[in-house]
Amino acid sequence: MTTSTTTSPTTRTPRAPVGVLRQTLRLTRTEFTLFYRYRMALYIAVLPAIFLLPLAVSDPVEVLPGVDTAALSLARFFALAAMTVGVAHVSNIYAARREQLVLKRFRISGVPPAALFGATTLSVLGVVSVQSAAVVAFLGATADTLPTDPVLLVLSIVLITVVMSLLGAFIARFARNAESAQMISMVPFLLLLAVSGFVIPLEALPDGVVFVLGLLPMVPAIELAQSAYFGYDLFGGFEGAERAAGLDLWLAAAPSVLVLAAWAVVMALLLRSFQWDPRGAR
Repeated sequence: MTTSTTTSPTTRTPRAPVGVLRQTLRLTRTEFTLFYRYRMALYIAVLPAIFLLPLAVSDPVEVLPGVDTAALSLARFFALAAMTVGVAHVSNIYAARREQLVLKRFRISGVPPAALFGATTLSVLGVVSVQSAAVVAFLGATADTLPTDPVLLVLSIVLITVVMSLLGAFIARFARNAESAQMISMVPFLLLLAVSGFVIPLEALPDGVVFVLGLLPMVPAIELAQSAYFGYDLFGGFEGAERAAGLDLWLAAAPSVLVLAAWAVVMALLLRSFQWDPRGAR
């Protein structure tokens, strides 16, 4: 008499889905590693310092008590760094990864867009934070000045970094590959650079033009950083600026904060139509 033994198949417990936040943090760690290995990204990270080289040969003029033109210009670096890395780097890597089908594989595997865009933004924020810390250390050593309101300064850096990182991803939507992304990204980069006071001082422009430029992201970000750093109400120019701190400074900064927050929302909505497949693919 034979006895047959039936082995029941082993039932596997399904894996719990990974949350968006956890996926974002994992991808952020990968982004940092790739940034370190990507030579073009390192060049882009150093690029903002080139725009500040003229400060080394210019004679600073005091425009406010304890604040000169060189210090004011250095305080523009925070927004400039976010724009450079966000627009030039992010558009490049998204166009390259889409062309290599990396983005499509992520989406097929169930990675949500929020995790992808969030990881890129966090990596850019990390790079900009290091750059900003270097500028703060430099200003502290050479001008003996530290941020009057560090929280407001950090808020300005975070907001402009989010806006510019999402803008960089949006620009990649119109590029076929990494090379074309580099060329296309130069258009908004140079435009934002021109209308933010780097080329033509805002004080030399009519009030109506300055108001319109203030609705774009760069001018509010620069004014936020300068006001938070030096403790003056510099929203609208440094002529006749008065000391401001605490609640008074935050109330003066509220319109600029709202403008940047609105731009962040607009860019997030525009990215809902991001193209994950290579351009020209059917």
